[in-house]
Amino acid sequence: MAGLLAAVGLCAGDAVAGFFPFGASTRSVSDLGNQYIPFYAYYWDVLHGHARGDLFVNWASGFGSSYLPDAFYYLASPFSFLVALFPRAQIDLAVYVLTVAKIATAAAVMALYLRCLSFRGPLRSGRAAVFGAAYGLCGWSVTDAAYNPMWLDGLIAFPLLCLAVEWALARRHPVLGTLCVAFTWACNFYTAHFATIGAAVLLLIRLASEYRPLRDRLHATGRALLYGGLGVGLAAPIVLVVFSAARDAWPVDPRPFIPVDVGPLLGRLLPGSYQFSSPALFVGTFALFAALTLPFNPAVPLRVRVAWTVAVTLVLGSMLWEPTVHLWYAFTNPNGSYYRQAFVLCGLLVIAGWKSFSYGVPRPYALAGAAALLGAAVWATSRWEHMSPHMIQWTAVTVAAGAVLYRTLTLVRSRGPRLHRGAAVALLALLATVQTVEAAANVALVDTRRADVLDDYPTRGPWPESLRAVVVSADRWPAYRTDPGEPRITANDPQFLGGEGAEYYSSLTSTALVDTLAHLGFGWTSRGRAPKSMDNPVTDAVFAIGARAHSRQVIAPSTLPMGLRRAEGIVAEPRTEVTLTVRSTAPLVTVRPPSPRTPRYGDSPFRNQELLLGAQVYDLPATTYLRKDGTPLPGNPDGSLQTIPDPVRTPSYPYILRATCRPGDEVYLHAPEFTGVATLAGRDPVSFTGVAGQSRASIQKLGTVPGTGRLKIKLRPHLVSRVPSQALACLDTTRLTEAVRHLRATGATRVHVTGHTVRATLPPAATGTAVLAVPAITGWTCSLNTGERPSARRYLGLLAVPLNGRATSLTCSFAPPGLNLGLLITGASLLAGSALYAGRRLLLRWRRTRAFPSP
Repeated sequence: MAGLLAAVGLCAGDAVAGFFPFGASTRSVSDLGNQYIPFYAYYWDVLHGHARGDLFVNWASGFGSSYLPDAFYYLASPFSFLVALFPRAQIDLAVYVLTVAKIATAAAVMALYLRCLSFRGPLRSGRAAVFGAAYGLCGWSVTDAAYNPMWLDGLIAFPLLCLAVEWALARRHPVLGTLCVAFTWACNFYTAHFATIGAAVLLLIRLASEYRPLRDRLHATGRALLYGGLGVGLAAPIVLVVFSAARDAWPVDPRPFIPVDVGPLLGRLLPGSYQFSSPALFVGTFALFAALTLPFNPAVPLRVRVAWTVAVTLVLGSMLWEPTVHLWYAFTNPNGSYYRQAFVLCGLLVIAGWKSFSYGVPRPYALAGAAALLGAAVWATSRWEHMSPHMIQWTAVTVAAGAVLYRTLTLVRSRGPRLHRGAAVALLALLATVQTVEAAANVALVDTRRADVLDDYPTRGPWPESLRAVVVSADRWPAYRTDPGEPRITANDPQFLGGEGAEYYSSLTSTALVDTLAHLGFGWTSRGRAPKSMDNPVTDAVFAIGARAHSRQVIAPSTLPMGLRRAEGIVAEPRTEVTLTVRSTAPLVTVRPPSPRTPRYGDSPFRNQELLLGAQVYDLPATTYLRKDGTPLPGNPDGSLQTIPDPVRTPSYPYILRATCRPGDEVYLHAPEFTGVATLAGRDPVSFTGVAGQSRASIQKLGTVPGTGRLKIKLRPHLVSRVPSQALACLDTTRLTEAVRHLRATGATRVHVTGHTVRATLPPAATGTAVLAVPAITGWTCSLNTGERPSARRYLGLLAVPLNGRATSLTCSFAPPGLNLGLLITGASLLAGSALYAGRRLLLRWRRTRAFPSP
């Protein structure tokens, strides 16, 4: 019943707001559309045997990335298998069903846990269902976790770990308690860490609020630690694989922690509130009110009231104090909100409310005390800028409904047990209805506000369908890569649409990949963890990108006459036109000649591209800076140009770059921290979106050098930006063609890729270094057919193998770091747990034999 109430509340709220799948508004906002839907689409490919790779390697993203850490981190929950039951074209629907199932399961597990606690009075299961549904539809789950489905595993983990705590206290179900810990840490250890801290708080509350001998408390703590240690040990392969990948991931600069004010903090307890940078603590007015009665309820023992009140207050304070916030996050820096642990406090509030009502319906003065606290919260929130008028109305209506229900229950209490029970059942059903309606209204308002604040991604429609059709039709992996290109639909287009490219958005994006691409002029978003594709013939050649898609918006003309169109107010709808460019590239495995020293990247991405290509193809002309009136403009001491936008946005170009190149060459501009528009005289404008520390713009083509050889590039900045020195380069396509022909002639004659293994046939008597167009991430091992196993090296950030002149083929295989050690720890934990369980059974049998000896 708890799961059903939670599912109905969530779906009803989405339907009222008109969001997918009940309306036209998309749910694919922020990470849901940008990250998770592509991940689940590729996971569908893996489950159905259509993926470019296997569980170890994802050949679609990042020119070949480690897939198992992503699978363990984002998709390890057994609910992820649900996507296999849907067509690939309906992955977004599968993700929605998965989300509803997780929220419903969390509500059900919380109800199951509450039923394990002591309770006085009738309708124990019914009340547990109401409180469980309140937890499942808490503000954190519908506000923050609804578009981060992996976080919902933490919502399930907290009540599961609370069950394990209860079993440790009662000396029951040691195997099941250990498996609960293992399950939660295997599903998503990121949120399981938060849930484990919450379960530890619950254990401390129970030990502090009950009269137990010190020996029993120590034994209970030891059993809980044993369950936790063995459980984490069983999940070690998942934990260590993800930990190893996170250690090698691109670091992000820490965001400053700013605690929220009292108004927003209290406002997030009430329905209809939304703010990204504050904890979503809504648990429903009834569950919140029940929790607020606990400090004033004399039916609850004083020790219990003090323990719960102090614990909840300390947990709330720990979310607002920077040192304890770092403790919550294991001294790492989240790439986003600092309040991802809010579901633990929501769970504690729900359990506190249940604890108060488990001793019977609180007395009027306890209700009055809770009403005073709730009124103070509403008053403190009334001046909050994000406060919705509906928030106070819903709270008032819910409180009024609760008062009527309570008064009705007290009136029928004296009319006999049968009438009292019947009235209690009816009122409980009415309470569940009111709570579900309130939760649905909260979901609808949060959906609308979140869509207004966060970016959305068109994962459905003509553009994704046509782009996927073009990419799939051109894909010839591993003969060459096919890149979906820019502009992109999501930051993981190769996983979502097909093909193989640089795009890869994950919390585990490797430093080796991002650093290599940055030296070559690639752009990125999400502070480095989402590399972008780059339309550049040099990098396409060295990374074996033989086919590249291009998407361009065009205005579709209407078939109606112009006069009728104006009369009817019809505006032509833009559509996206997809085209394909095919180029000759180097093979996936090339052979570079011997060199006395290892090459290293420099400051210029154009020279770095030449270094990786093995030939000089660019001319870097001397550049002068001018104002829009033609007067010279001095640059910075390092040769860069600082650009400042006009105070009033105009179509003019306040900055001009002058240079001279060979006629017919292609002109490219490198401005990674420039936000604005650049245009080569007579050509279409090109947009750059670089913001220092947040995003990086790729090298872009501006056009072709005119017959005069003189270049005039105009800049219109939108933000205070910077253009580096030697930002212009002119590409000689003839020299590039010769360089590619040389790489093909000296490279591998045949390349075969199966799952996580690359096999290449080498030219006879090949010497020097074999370079794979794959980032040199940790985990690759290589061997030659002569029996040698040279250690894999890095060649300008790519995977490389030294050759001996006798080998005719090489084989490279990938294994995720941490997997073998994790399996070893799991085996040891399994043996230790089995030995302890068997020893416990033998000890109990021996004690029974001593107590009741056989005749």
